[in-house]
Amino acid sequence: MLRIPSLLAICFLTACSRNPAPTPDHRALETPAGEAVLRHVLSICPHRSEAKLLTIVIGPRLDSATSAFEKKFTDTGLTVTPSAKLVAGAVNGEVRIFEGNTNQTPVILQISTLTPEPANPANYEATAAWSYKDKIQRWKLRVVSKPDQTFDITPIEEIPIAPRNQDGMPAPPDKT
Repeated sequence: MLRIPSLLAICFLTACSRNPAPTPDHRALETPAGEAVLRHVLSICPHRSEAKLLTIVIGPRLDSATSAFEKKFTDTGLTVTPSAKLVAGAVNGEVRIFEGNTNQTPVILQISTLTPEPANPANYEATAAWSYKDKIQRWKLRVVSKPDQTFDITPIEEIPIAPRNQDGMPAPPDKT
């Protein structure tokens, strides 16, 4: 089972404490292509139906998404919760991230990169992930622009995330 490491929770909360002022990462990632990538990741998240909340983080440092970008996801059927409202705590030795007022766990979507392809800058390679409770998956995706201003998104590869034990350290290799 994959666990969210304690270090990730600390980094996440540090990033959440900042004001969501637009940065170069925001301008590059909070685009129609970035929105399409996050909608795709949400559509393949197996825990989407369990969750009631959605939080979006931007860039490799898990910065808060701007409120304008968050508003684009109000049609998902999930309550969009800014990352600044999330807190982390340990439950039975496992780190949990939850909304501070309701104690509900959100699906957290992250887009960390969106790089134009050298041969065709209208297309992109993206790195994006979802997390929910102690589950997480991350992918490298190909994003192809279509003439109708939409995007075809296909997986290139799932990026492995090392299993973690309860103290947040990588689990030792299995010696069997």
